[in-house]
Amino acid sequence: MSRLVLSNFRNIASADLPLAPAVNLFCGANGSGKTSLLEAVHMLASGRSFRSRQSQSVIRYEQESLAVFGRLANGVSLGVEKRRDGQGRIRINQAPAESSSQLAACLPLQVINSESFSALDGGPGVRRQLLDWTVFHVEHSFANHWKAYQSALKQRNALLRRGKIDANLLAPWDQQLVRSGEVVDTLRRSVFTQLRALFHERLRDLPQDVFAPLELHYRSGWKKGTSLRESLVESLEGDLGQGFTRVGPHRADLRFTLHGQPAHAVLSRGQQKMAVCALRTAMAATVSAREKPVFLVDDLPSELDEDNQRLFSRWVGDCASQVLVTGIEGSVTARPWQSLPPPWCEPRMFHVERGRVTAAALGAD
Repeated sequence: MSRLVLSNFRNIASADLPLAPAVNLFCGANGSGKTSLLEAVHMLASGRSFRSRQSQSVIRYEQESLAVFGRLANGVSLGVEKRRDGQGRIRINQAPAESSSQLAACLPLQVINSESFSALDGGPGVRRQLLDWTVFHVEHSFANHWKAYQSALKQRNALLRRGKIDANLLAPWDQQLVRSGEVVDTLRRSVFTQLRALFHERLRDLPQDVFAPLELHYRSGWKKGTSLRESLVESLEGDLGQGFTRVGPHRADLRFTLHGQPAHAVLSRGQQKMAVCALRTAMAATVSAREKPVFLVDDLPSELDEDNQRLFSRWVGDCASQVLVTGIEGSVTARPWQSLPPPWCEPRMFHVERGRVTAAALGAD
């Protein structure tokens, strides 16, 4: 991004920021509005905040709407407006966009914050979303196949909730589930192979006595060795009893193991964070052949020690197009990036105080 403009976004009345091509630092006290700037970029890439799905809570107090505008390095402009009444607009190059997925295609984004580290100990849905983000940006047909699968799944579940029904009523939806679900699984497996290799490449930069045995596995969402069609038949009685479809790509998962044990039960919290950083940057490297993503990094010094900050910054420099970083102290926040080659070692700094954002000299805290 070359420019970020926002108005009435949380405590920020207005800001018009020319961004550096590589590293941008937003520094200030807690509660000053630093994270809100990252949140605004996330809204440009997804149509929503990463802290709240309710746009009303993001709109500045006593204002009726917010607006975020961004100009990308390739000249594309993105705009999002949200209103308190729930209405809003999404525009790409001033033209209305049909869905927020069009924003995501224009601006691939990775977020590193305290919530990002739940990948190892969070639920399957968290990890499935990480895989699907990667597949979406590598295989552009994935979104349509996944949408068709979810539509059929919704119809099948509606029938299952009725209880005992004729299997013939399920047959059309089973066919659609199998047709779309097998394509979804094939695309996921193909991208996972690339992702796993790049993940292990990063693990080699970490202490091998701890991370060499760390494995990443893909689970399709149904019993290994059977087809999706066979699994749907086998699970039908149980599905009728439960009222929903218990097998399929919507139950897929990524698993992290160490010596056969769940990784989060073996690794320390700091080690888990580095494993997640390795995964996130591997995801970015997987999609970078098409377009390098932008990273949003919230308060890295509070999450990683100095050595791991430097390693993470090197990983980001290898796979990202740009990074926006928040921190309390400018000199501390800048330090890991200054060890990289140009242009990464030349960050642009902004000072944030009570919702006001101003350019600042590097090192000024």
